[in-house]
Amino acid sequence: MFKSFLKKFFIIALELAVISVLLWFIIQKKEINSVSDIVPAVRQTIQDFKQGGVQQIAQPKEEIPLALSGPVEKTFSWEYAGKKYSLNQTLYTSVYDYYKSQNKEYVYTGTLPDNWEKDYYAMFLKTNDADKSISEVVSGIQNLGKKNNLTDDQIVDLTLAFVQSIPYDDAKAKNILAQAGNETMLFPYETLYEQKGVCSDKSFLAYALLRQMGYGTALFIYKQENHMAVAVQCPKNYSTYGSGYCYGETTSVGNKIGIIPIIDTESNKTVNLSNYNFDQSQQMNLKELGQVTINLPSEGSEYSGIIQTEKLLDQISQLEKGMESLFPELKSQQIDVNKEVESLNEIKNSLDEYKKDGNIDEYNSSVEKYNNLLATYKKDVKKYNNNVNLYNQDVKKYNTLIEQ
Repeated sequence: MFKSFLKKFFIIALELAVISVLLWFIIQKKEINSVSDIVPAVRQTIQDFKQGGVQQIAQPKEEIPLALSGPVEKTFSWEYAGKKYSLNQTLYTSVYDYYKSQNKEYVYTGTLPDNWEKDYYAMFLKTNDADKSISEVVSGIQNLGKKNNLTDDQIVDLTLAFVQSIPYDDAKAKNILAQAGNETMLFPYETLYEQKGVCSDKSFLAYALLRQMGYGTALFIYKQENHMAVAVQCPKNYSTYGSGYCYGETTSVGNKIGIIPIIDTESNKTVNLSNYNFDQSQQMNLKELGQVTINLPSEGSEYSGIIQTEKLLDQISQLEKGMESLFPELKSQQIDVNKEVESLNEIKNSLDEYKKDGNIDEYNSSVEKYNNLLATYKKDVKKYNNNVNLYNQDVKKYNTLIEQ
């Protein structure tokens, strides 16, 4: 009995609330000033509803566009196929400040969505209506390409070379690897404005440029190596990982589309053999990129330049395998040679002491030991130098193929 009473009471209260809201709406809409006007207004509202239903609330006007202020001239200079290129671009401090102030953390409620990475990376590819930088840079690069009689595929290569030429942000990379500071990924506009960036920053920029050109694009994510690269749609039987997209390295100059470089885990930079010699490579901790995740794939035009590049890949691959097998041998030989030098120096010092003290027997005994070690040293040095020459010849061949 009591429950039934509560139920009826609740229904009546709800109806009164609805009627109150309706009356408030009518009073506001009809601009009623006295109680006597309410009944006619209600009748008119009912009549309006019968004739045409409830009128929709007008959509808000478009957002006020971002003001362009603080123009800054940026000059980008780079090389492609042995020729120098230059592009001037006007950027604006106001637009830069806008992107810099945007939220760069993925925010969600409840359980982390399965496609959170897609949404997260897509955040950095959204542009403000006032930002025309990508279309302007693309127009500039395409004009340079046409002026120099480049094919469409070569203009894609020219675009990647443009992004590669933007300096790598070593300080930021160091902080990321050390998990120090509060480093965030950059919008393409920020990378253009600051004229520096790490792999993610430069990959977003390359992705935006190639997509603007109408090409299918994707991002290759290597979580274990903390690395990102851009990818451009290409014939599937020539594509990287059989994905339908060809790898494009953005962090180091000279890496051609379709060739996956090695990475220096100390600096998180990718390198190719044209960027270092044997002595420098000993200071690097090199490894191949591992497990990949393909993100934000889009459909568009295909890059077919990979077909010509593919003809060189087998030769390059064979050279890389030869150098990779020779490298540890060279390193081991150098260690042995250095130890022999230390031993020779020690014996030589002893010889000087024996001679000074007139200890002829010890001197003659050590001379024989010294001469035997010296013969071994000369033999090992000769072998080492021969291997270095072979290694350098392979590097030279590799560089020639890369330049092609």
